Amino acid sequence: MPKSLHRTWAALAVAAFAVLVVAFLSGRDFVRDVYPECSGSLVPDTYLNTHADESARLFPVVLDSPENATPTPGAFQLRYDTKAKPRTIYGAVTEYSNVRIAWSDFGTDGKVCTCGEIPIYLSGEAPSDISLFKVPGEDRYLVKGRAAAYAGDVRASFTKQPGASRHLQSDRVFSARHLSLLVVWLAFGALAVALVRSRRAMAYALRFHTWTEARLNEDGMIENESGATIGALEQSRVGLMKPGPILVAKGALSTSGLYRDMPIIAYQNVVEGDHARWASGTMLRLRDARALAVISTLCTLTAFGARLIA
Repeated sequence: MPKSLHRTWAALAVAAFAVLVVAFLSGRDFVRDVYPECSGSLVPDTYLNTHADESARLFPVVLDSPENATPTPGAFQLRYDTKAKPRTIYGAVTEYSNVRIAWSDFGTDGKVCTCGEIPIYLSGEAPSDISLFKVPGEDRYLVKGRAAAYAGDVRASFTKQPGASRHLQSDRVFSARHLSLLVVWLAFGALAVALVRSRRAMAYALRFHTWTEARLNEDGMIENESGATIGALEQSRVGLMKPGPILVAKGALSTSGLYRDMPIIAYQNVVEGDHARWASGTMLRLRDARALAVISTLCTLTAFGARLIA
């Protein structure tokens, strides 16, 4: 058993090291790709200044098409979610939600990324009624709705602010590039199961193998092989353990205490089963733990290889 225990420890140590290293590398790559550093950000104004709208001539800004999967660098794009709401008379009606103006540009990784988004609240309009305008002489933008000729019809106002910033790229979360991270999580799960499987086995190999075999009867009395009563389980825990073979901690039967005819054994000093049952179960759990550790290591190496290829 000591050799089997040592082999299990070695397999778990190798698996844990491989999982932690590859998880760190994959996690760092995931964060850098999903939260890339952009060259600027969009800062919404705290109030809508319509005086600039009235006193200056606004320049219209062309919005990139929402169907464009790869936004144009430096361009603004109108994005929204749609849902068909059924009606009994006039058929389905399209509902729009999560309407927003997104600005895309190159990140430090050389890829086009979303550097900022401004939410737009519709007022009985469709996204096609939204228009974007730039304030002359400023890096400030106004978003207007359908009645653009009327003052006060500003849906949002924001400023393009230079400087390093980070923004979540939701379209990169479930990309093929990060498949290796999913494999690492599966390997981590296999390693966790291996640790759980080996916990009770290690408890017997390190502690319980020196305990004394005995038998617990229905009254909570502990008997030896000849049937003589050698102790009693603490009264409050009698119903928590089934009658039958048990193992008693070494030395727990040697102290009876003052005014006691026999020792009272604490619940934590008794476990169910005999040495034969615990030994067979321990070897089975150690074998399963080693197999799961090997699977975890292979999954981790596969994820690392996939990361290098990607």
